[in-house]
Amino acid sequence: MSIKTVIVLASDLPTGLAANFAAVLGMSLGQHSPDLVGNDTASADGVLLKGITTVPLPILCAPESDLPGLFHAAEELPIRFAYMRAAFEASDYADYTLRINSALFEEQIPRGILLSGARKEVDRICGQLPLLR
Repeated sequence: MSIKTVIVLASDLPTGLAANFAAVLGMSLGQHSPDLVGNDTASADGVLLKGITTVPLPILCAPESDLPGLFHAAEELPIRFAYMRAAFEASDYADYTLRINSALFEEQIPRGILLSGARKEVDRICGQLPLLR
């Protein structure tokens, strides 16, 4: 089975926030699936470079209003993460968890999501979305 992983960000994010949100979601993926991070590699002159992702990770975009539906459509995928507005607004992780725990998912706003699973299923959910530019 061919695996596909994508990040989908709200299309109205400024460049700096989009880069940050993608980095946060990628970091979460690396923590959850360390097998997707390759081995350390040395350059010809012996400089050791830490392993990076072994899978492509395209960054797509969609209107913010579409993100909850995309997240719910991915319910059966083995991996799906959401970067909620609360993460952007919170002062620290304790504040973030309090904000998340205090409201229903439908009352919160995802600003980015990461989906990973069978290529066919990921493409079915977000295959028509454009790359972030």
